[in-house]
Amino acid sequence: MQKQKAIILLLITLAACKKSYIFTEIDAGFKNLDDVFVTEFKGQPKQTGKNEEQSLGAATALTGRYGTILTLDVWEFGSDTESRQAYETLVQQEKQNNPREYDQTKSGEYRYMCVRASGVTGEIFTVKKLLFRILGENKDTIREYLVTSKLARVR
Repeated sequence: MQKQKAIILLLITLAACKKSYIFTEIDAGFKNLDDVFVTEFKGQPKQTGKNEEQSLGAATALTGRYGTILTLDVWEFGSDTESRQAYETLVQQEKQNNPREYDQTKSGEYRYMCVRASGVTGEIFTVKKLLFRILGENKDTIREYLVTSKLARVR
């Protein structure tokens, strides 16, 4: 109950900000790729499995879905360099879809945010040997998931 109140307070604080920034950082308690998938999100149970659609040559590739609200793909590579090469591949694929808006950052960890013509919003980012792609209904849904899953902290 107290955890839900804290999350609601955090979401209200986020909504009150004119522009919120997300600092992506893996939680210190992160031990397994399965840990990035929360049990339930916005009333939708998780459905996870191996990402056989797009392995990108990763040692481990997982995908998780929360109904039609959000999809999270996670890849673990042998090195940071491999992760960044796969990041470039995913970003090129997204750019071929001619997003109606996008933002890209390449300092420290790589990050790409886009809004597709359909309105689906996506974020692709690296954290050392890991590569993440999140597709959601909108930016707020993605931010809420990042905070809920403890993959990100609000700055």
